[in-house]
Amino acid sequence: MSPLGTAAVVLACLVAGAFTGMRLRAKLPAHHLGQDSADVIKLATGLMATLAALVLGLLISSANTTHNTIESEYRHTLASVALLDHYLAAYVPDAQEARD
Repeated sequence: MSPLGTAAVVLACLVAGAFTGMRLRAKLPAHHLGQDSADVIKLATGLMATLAALVLGLLISSANTTHNTIESEYRHTLASVALLDHYLAAYVPDAQEARD
């Protein structure tokens, strides 16, 4: 699924959840709508936001580590090729075909 499609599905789920919550609010008992319940929801929302931030931070860190590892291997390979070319240059003209 494309990122745009995924975003559309997430948005649709959020909107549907908001409308469902507004409709169910009228049917809930009064003790579920008190200040204590609202505080618990705020704490749970804060916990979920903190966990989401932690997961995203770890995901970005992992992607950065992978990128740096691949870049380091690429640079090491290029350095090895340049060194091999330097060694082959010492055997000119016999190694000219291999250098080309």
